[in-house]
Amino acid sequence: MSRPSGILLAGGASRRFGRPKAVEPFDGAPLFHRPLRALIDSCDEVVIVLAPDAPELPLPEGADGVSFARDPVAYEGPLAGTRVGLERVVREFAVLVAADMPGVSSRLLSVMAERAVRDLRKAIVLRDADGPRPLPAVLMVAPALALARTLLETGERRLRALTEGLDADGLPQAVWGQADANGDWRRDVNLPDDLAR
Repeated sequence: MSRPSGILLAGGASRRFGRPKAVEPFDGAPLFHRPLRALIDSCDEVVIVLAPDAPELPLPEGADGVSFARDPVAYEGPLAGTRVGLERVVREFAVLVAADMPGVSSRLLSVMAERAVRDLRKAIVLRDADGPRPLPAVLMVAPALALARTLLETGERRLRALTEGLDADGLPQAVWGQADANGDWRRDVNLPDDLAR
């Protein structure tokens, strides 16, 4: 089975954080290296989506299959960034992760991608006590791109509208817990204090 493409959303304004958080030090490396490494280890190619004028991010070693794409308009939200990434990837499925999610693992992303391919689902997300989460996600590229374009034309900016519109299969803890027993995938960084937790 060929591996999926990967999309890393890194075009946010970091307003709550107060400074560019993707490059904030985390375990001795820029924060975005953790989710990027999970994508590199589970995908054939990775596209990092940046804001229009943002500098390219410093890539770790072994990132030969990583390229950059840019939002046409700054800070339009994760749905707009997702569309840009979907327009660039080459595989039938794409794994979608945000740059501020250091808890995602390649093992978890592989479990999600394998389920999407096996069941030919348009979208796979993870479900916990709060319900299905829009990130991380595995998307079937063609229908996801078509719907993302339609949603954006109507003014929609929520990524959840895309996963719901694709009738995403929400994997329960009984499934994702085999790859991530502590639910570390739920960790994201919105404030500087989140880095210490």
